[in-house]
Amino acid sequence: MTNFNDKNNLPKLTILHLFHLIRHKTLKLSLFLLGIGLLICIVFNPLEGINLESVTIPLDNNRNLVAKIYTPKNIPAPYPTIILCHGVNASKEVTAPLAIEIARHGIAAIAFDFGGYGESYHLPDKSMQTLEASTLADAKAILAFLRSQPQRFDAQNLGIGGHSLGGTTSLQLAQINSELHATVVLSMSGFATAKTPQNLFLGVGLYEQLNPPQDLREMLAQATEGKCLESGQICGNLVTGNRRKLFISDTTDHFTAPYDPQLIREVIRWLQQAFHLPVRDKFLIYPWFILGFLLTFSGIIATGVSLIFRSSHAIRINYPKFYGLFRYGITGSITLLILFAYQLKESNILLCFYLIQLCTNYAILHPKRVTKAVVIAILYNILFLFAFLLPGLLIGAREIIHNPVHLFRLHQFLIQWPIFIVFNYTLFFKNLFFQAYTLKIQLSWLAWLLIGLELIKPGLTLTWIAKIAVRSVKGLRSPLALTKLGKLNAKNSSLLAALVLLLILILHQRSVYLEIVWSTGIAGLQVFGLLLFLPISIIIIILRLRWFQTLEIAVDS
Repeated sequence: MTNFNDKNNLPKLTILHLFHLIRHKTLKLSLFLLGIGLLICIVFNPLEGINLESVTIPLDNNRNLVAKIYTPKNIPAPYPTIILCHGVNASKEVTAPLAIEIARHGIAAIAFDFGGYGESYHLPDKSMQTLEASTLADAKAILAFLRSQPQRFDAQNLGIGGHSLGGTTSLQLAQINSELHATVVLSMSGFATAKTPQNLFLGVGLYEQLNPPQDLREMLAQATEGKCLESGQICGNLVTGNRRKLFISDTTDHFTAPYDPQLIREVIRWLQQAFHLPVRDKFLIYPWFILGFLLTFSGIIATGVSLIFRSSHAIRINYPKFYGLFRYGITGSITLLILFAYQLKESNILLCFYLIQLCTNYAILHPKRVTKAVVIAILYNILFLFAFLLPGLLIGAREIIHNPVHLFRLHQFLIQWPIFIVFNYTLFFKNLFFQAYTLKIQLSWLAWLLIGLELIKPGLTLTWIAKIAVRSVKGLRSPLALTKLGKLNAKNSSLLAALVLLLILILHQRSVYLEIVWSTGIAGLQVFGLLLFLPISIIIIILRLRWFQTLEIAVDS
């Protein structure tokens, strides 16, 4: 009998309550999420008041850049315009929130994919040296495109901005091109003088992991010859183009900086001043749209899975002989919907249908395990979010010690960070799934493989993932036993091989970061340790803690 007064039973009671909600309130919760999400998306429609145009900009016979142009409605052309450059392992979608808000405030923005990323041309070599050359060439091509249309884009009011690697590219182009009258650099330090680039704005998060605020303070001091040293100070003037400012936002880190409301507001004000426009603040809608998008996306998937699972339960009880046929009928029907979305060129709907197929197939294949799987997934997502949030908090603690007033906004950072980071990795997954999705739909080989697996063997993908996850957790919790000969036993050898493979894949995806770490010496190694080894260590430690294992036991009990 459960003792409700025993504090040791609290984890189990929490899990049981979550079980109850998922088992008996799934459809109601799903419809509630869907309704709230749709309402937010309708109220905070990001395209209200702006025009969106997708274009292909040719570089040569075999290479093209894909871009999106955001222009304000009810404002006559030519528009003051800014070029927006994304960072490593990202795409133009990352800079879309900033582009939309800039356009809503009367300034056109063009966001594009660098070669090797998103939908632009293939770039096999992504070393730092190659990227520095290719990204600069790509940005020059975008600038030439804007110059070629003086009737649309005001050649006297052009600027460039970027996040992370895109910030480096923005600095490089602005330093050699005097036609760019505003330069915005987010989450990146670099070289600047008192004269170049023109009207430089530096933005960084208090919890920045790669280029901490102190690095940007040093850059500001360099760019103002020691006249400006702290966040919020403005040096120079717009007429001569040597205006400089550093803004440190206490509600963001490196990865969520492009979505941070504080940074977005400051960038818009800076551009309005640099382009000699009236400074007008409008309510920012895209951060709210991100929340609505995630709720709607989750609600559609959960509602679809819940309705199909209820039907499968009835078939399994009343017509068990037809249960296998029903499984293939469901996955086949959803595959047809995926192909239908493919023909309509609706990438988000296609991705949503695939996730419904993925989750539904697993639920039908393992009807007795599905509730436990959902609870465990929630539990581990919280664990991973905490582990990868911790490095940023540790870095931000240095700034908070010197200026405790930042603590008043810590709650805002803790609330918005999970939302923005999930959205960020949703975009990353979308880029893995699609080779093209703007002007045409083209699935990657990985997408075709995954869809094919679910069509041939429904439920296979998540079943494999679950098995690998369970074995990995068990291995991490057991001591690394050695045989008499001093060799790893077979079980631990396979686990070690899997972990090494995972590490290699992570390092491959972050190869540019590795080059940066190598070039910056000890400081770079410290950052790399915080970003990778500290989160992994935290995850392993928590997995081995008794209270966390108690939560898992509550799921299986």
